Amino acid sequence: MIEYKATDAQYEGWVISETAFDVRHLAKFETIFSQGNGYLGLRAATEECYGGERRNLFIAGTFNRFVNQEVTELPNAADMLQLDIRLNGNPFHLEKGTIHSYRREFDLRQGELRRDIVWEDEQGAQFKLRYRRFVSLQNMHLLGMRVEITPLTHPSDIFIRSGINGQMTNSGVQHFLEGDRRVFDKELLQLTATTSQSDIEFVHTIASQLYRSGSRLQTDPVPSMERRKVMLTYQADAEVGETIRFDKIASVHTSFDFDWNERSTSSHSLMAFAREHLLAAANKGFDQLFNEHEQAWQRRWKHISIEISSSDFFDQLSVRFAQYHLTIMTPAHDSRFSIGAKGLTGEGYKGHVFWDTEVFILPYFLYTEPETARKLVEYRYHTLKGARKNALDHGYRGAMYPWESAVTGEEETPEWGPVDIVTGTPTYIWTGKIEQHITADVAYGAWHYYQATDDQEYMDRCGYEIMMETATFWASRLEWNEERQQYHITDVIGPDEYKEHVSNNAYTNYMAYWNIMKAIECTHSLMQVQNEVYARLEQELSLTERLKEWEEKAQYIYLPQPDSYSHLIPQDDTYLHLQVIDLQKYRNQKVVASILADYSMTQLSEIQVSKQADILVLFYLLEDWFSKEVKAANWHYYEPKTLHDSSLSLSTHSLLACDVHDMDLAYEMFAKAARIDLGTNMHSCDEGIHAASIGGIWKAAIMGFGGVRSWEGTLRLNPMLPRTWDRLSFPLYWQGSQLQVTVNRDKLEVKRILSEASVGSKLREMNILIHGRPCSLTDHLIIDLKEGIPVE
Repeated sequence: MIEYKATDAQYEGWVISETAFDVRHLAKFETIFSQGNGYLGLRAATEECYGGERRNLFIAGTFNRFVNQEVTELPNAADMLQLDIRLNGNPFHLEKGTIHSYRREFDLRQGELRRDIVWEDEQGAQFKLRYRRFVSLQNMHLLGMRVEITPLTHPSDIFIRSGINGQMTNSGVQHFLEGDRRVFDKELLQLTATTSQSDIEFVHTIASQLYRSGSRLQTDPVPSMERRKVMLTYQADAEVGETIRFDKIASVHTSFDFDWNERSTSSHSLMAFAREHLLAAANKGFDQLFNEHEQAWQRRWKHISIEISSSDFFDQLSVRFAQYHLTIMTPAHDSRFSIGAKGLTGEGYKGHVFWDTEVFILPYFLYTEPETARKLVEYRYHTLKGARKNALDHGYRGAMYPWESAVTGEEETPEWGPVDIVTGTPTYIWTGKIEQHITADVAYGAWHYYQATDDQEYMDRCGYEIMMETATFWASRLEWNEERQQYHITDVIGPDEYKEHVSNNAYTNYMAYWNIMKAIECTHSLMQVQNEVYARLEQELSLTERLKEWEEKAQYIYLPQPDSYSHLIPQDDTYLHLQVIDLQKYRNQKVVASILADYSMTQLSEIQVSKQADILVLFYLLEDWFSKEVKAANWHYYEPKTLHDSSLSLSTHSLLACDVHDMDLAYEMFAKAARIDLGTNMHSCDEGIHAASIGGIWKAAIMGFGGVRSWEGTLRLNPMLPRTWDRLSFPLYWQGSQLQVTVNRDKLEVKRILSEASVGSKLREMNILIHGRPCSLTDHLIIDLKEGIPVE
C-alpha cells in the first residue's frame, strides 16, 4: 500500500509511493503527499472525486470567523484540481471498472506528485492515464497539473471537464461570499470570493491547453456556470496509442498579499492583476514552469541537505520528508503569519499557531535558515497587541500570548472538544484559559533567536519589548502564599495536558522565573548603554518601575527542587502523590490516546500518567540549570508514565535520551517519531501533518545525535551517533557563519563555508564547546572523538 523504495535506485531516500488504490486510506496520502510553498498549501486529493475525500487549498494568514460564537480558521479556498473525465461516455473512476496497474509517487526532490494508472472500463476498453502536479516554489501563487490519456485497446472520445469550484467548505462551514465568475478568451477562467468576516478577496484564475500527440488542438471548450462554480468542457478523439494531453496552470491571489498591496493604489483591479500574472506564466508552458520550480528546489536542497549513513534507509528518507514539509508549511514570505499545528495540509486545529513553533520548529530555522527564523519571531511581535489585550481580558498586565493564535494575537482556542467518556457531553477545553506557559515559550524563542544570530536590530525593534511585556505578565500572574512566604502559580495546565487545574507546575514556574530574570538582565544591559532603545522603552513601559517589581518578586518565586535522595522534581504539587496504575496496555496501544476511552480528563488528573513530556522539556530548554543526576533520575521516573499521546513527545524524549546516554532508546524513539506521519498507520495524519513532530524529527537527528545545542551565545557540539548510523553530515548556521558539520564513529569535522563576500578576508575566530571542551574554529576543525582532542 505504502512503499518507501524507489523504482530507480538513484532516487532511493527521495520517493514515497502509494502502490494500490484504497478509498479507505485517502486521507493518509492526501496529507503526506501535500504540496505547497509556505504561501499556498494544497492537500493531495485525487483529480477525480471520492466519498470521504478532503479537498483543501489554504492560503497562509487568511483567517475568517464564520460567526461570533466560533473561533477563526483558515478558510478552504476554491478547488481548481478536480477533473471529470469521460472516456467513450463512461466516467473515469477507480471504484468502477478494473485497475490493471496503479502507482502514485511523491518525489521529495521537487515536491512533484505523479500518478500512473492502467484502467479498464466496464465495456472492456483499456486506458493509460498519467498525472503530474506541482505547486511552484519559484512563484508562490502558481500550481500546475498535467494529465495524459492514451487509449490502449479501442479508439476513444475523451471529454475533460475542468474549472474552479467555489462550493468548498471547512467541514460544512462556508467562509466565502460569492463574487464574480468569468470566462475570458474562451479558455481563461476566473472566480472571485470574499471572506465573510475578515473581508479578504480571493481571486482564482486558470488557463488550460489541450494537445494531441504533442500538438496543440484548436478547440472551443464548452463553458458552464453554476453557483460558485465556473467550468469548461474539452473534447477530443484519440486513436489507439495516441495520447491526449491536458495542461492546466492555476493561480491564487488575495487582497492580503504583500505583492498586491504594494500595487493596490493603481487603477488595476485584483482580478486584472491576477490575469496578467497568470497569462505571463501560462505563456511559458507547463514544462518551463516546472523546470523553474525544480531548479528552485535544487537550490533549496543544496542549502539544507542532510546526509545520513544508516543501516535503515528510512532514516534518511524521514529527515528529507521532514525538511520538505518544514519548507512548505512555513510562510517565509511574510512575518505577519506563522506555522499552524497542521501546517497548510489539513483543517486540524483550524490553522492556529501553538507553542509548537517556538519550541519544536523554530530551532530548525535558527540553525538552517536564520532569515526565515527571523520572520517567525517577528510574527510574535506583530501579535503583541493582541497578547496585551488577552492579558487584560484575564485580569493581568503585560502580554499573555494565546494558546492558539491566528493573525491578531487574541485567543483562538475553541471552548468545546471531544466527548467526555463519563458524562457523554463535549469536553470543555481549558487550554485557552490556563495553559499559560506559552507566554514564556514565546519569550524563550525570541531570546534563542537572538543568541543564535546575534541580530541586535531585531532585539532593539522587537525582542526587548517581548521579553519585558511577557515578564510583566508573569509578575502580575504570581500569587503570594502567606503560609510559605513564596509566590506560587496556581490553576494551570503544564505541557502534560492530562493534568488540568494543577498548582506549581514545575515547567511553568521555572519558565516564568527564567522569563522574569531574562527581562531583568536585558533591562540592566539597556540601562548601561542608555541608548535610544532604552529611552523609548522607558517612556513606553516605565522600565525602572517594572524592574523594581521583577527584582522584588523573582527572589520569592517557588521553584520545585530535586529531592535530596531521589533527585526527583515534582511535576506539580500533587503528581507524586497520585494513584499509580498499570499503564502497559496504553503504552503498547495501536491507537493514540486510547486511555480516553477508559478515563475522563477528570479521572486522568488523579492518576500518575502523562500525555507527553512535561518537566523533561526543561532539561532541554534550561539544560545548564540541572545536574546530570537530576536529569537521569527524572527521565527514569517520568518516561515510563508517559504515553506519548501527543506527537510532540517522542522526538523530545529521543533528544533527552541522548543526554542520559541511552542511545538505543534514543534511536527507538527517533524511529517512532519519524513514522508518526510517514509510517504505515493509515489514519495517523488524517487531519493534516503533525508540524511539531516534523520539526522534532530534525531536532532528534541534529540536536540529539548531532549534539547541537547553544547556551547564552555559545555553540555546543556533543555528537553521539546511534549504533545504526555510521555518518551524519549537516549544515549549521551560527551567528552569521555557515558551517558544515560531519560526524562519524571516530571523528568530528567542522568546516566554515565562505561566502563570496568573505573570500580573501580574515575570519574572526569562533569559540565552540565540543563535549564540554573549548575549541576555536577559524575555517576548519577536526576532533578525534575517542581522544577528545583536535587533529593536527
